[in-house]
Amino acid sequence: MAAQGTNPSGASAFFSGQTLMVATVYFLPVLVPALFGWMNMVLAVPAFYVLRVFGTRGGTTLLRNGLLLAALIALLLNQMGVFLFSLTMLPLGYSLDRSAALGEGPARAGARGAITLAATWIIFWTIYGLAAGMNPYSHLLQLLDTGFTQTFEAYKSNADLPADVLLDLDRVITELKLLIPRILPGVLACMVLMTVWMNMVAGNTLLLHRNPEKAPWSGYSGWQLPDQVVWLPIVALVLTLVGQGRIRDAGICLLLVAGLVYFFQGLAVFIHLLERWKVPRYLRLVFYFLLVIQSYGLIMLAVLGISDVWIDFRRRGRDDQAGKD
Repeated sequence: MAAQGTNPSGASAFFSGQTLMVATVYFLPVLVPALFGWMNMVLAVPAFYVLRVFGTRGGTTLLRNGLLLAALIALLLNQMGVFLFSLTMLPLGYSLDRSAALGEGPARAGARGAITLAATWIIFWTIYGLAAGMNPYSHLLQLLDTGFTQTFEAYKSNADLPADVLLDLDRVITELKLLIPRILPGVLACMVLMTVWMNMVAGNTLLLHRNPEKAPWSGYSGWQLPDQVVWLPIVALVLTLVGQGRIRDAGICLLLVAGLVYFFQGLAVFIHLLERWKVPRYLRLVFYFLLVIQSYGLIMLAVLGISDVWIDFRRRGRDDQAGKD
């Protein structure tokens, strides 16, 4: 795809190699959802890549042709519902391309993308709910409640578990049933942010490797939040500690969002430090794995991200680069 990416005319052929590749990317989650269903969350990447490489007009033509082929396959497989959901990632791809054209940094592009994706998903699930005659949000809460109940019943049927363990499990599940409705808006907001982040990082990294002249941003280790964003965790913490009822719930949701946002920055700082210290690639993979499996690893990265606001761990790297220039 990259080899012909600089030729916009190649995007106009309906059965070109680029068209078939786009169609393949979008129909795989429909064809084998159990194996490729996860791809639905990163389908803004091919749209972003195509728009950057072929331009808005050529990229739109290529996406249109590829999506028509994918839609035909989805229709034949009677999986149009899955395919239509995959299309909700297209506006995010266009949003990222628009931010790149305007010269916006990663933080502003991510904010624009998050608003775009949230609005797209709200519209999609509202239409779906009206068509299905149900409230998707209430249905999600009901599914979670049912899942917790079935989990407890499964453990309860295990005769090997002591009575005190079952009693503790029942208490934990009861508390979760009360907590989930309070924090679900924050969890859903985190899902939006995580999806936008994955697509931005993956799309920009792909461009840096295949078409570096088209990449809008530098490597991920250089991404940085505006200093003003530090007020988000401060306000969230105040609302959580002094608020009551819905105000406290809003503070908890904001705290979840702030923690995730500064996890992104902490991860960028961590990668920058590994690069500065020239840590071998295999050791980096070990460190990443340890951070994922350790329950406090994500918290440590979030704290590192917030600390970067005052300490600026990456200043030395920028100063060194400026000296070389």
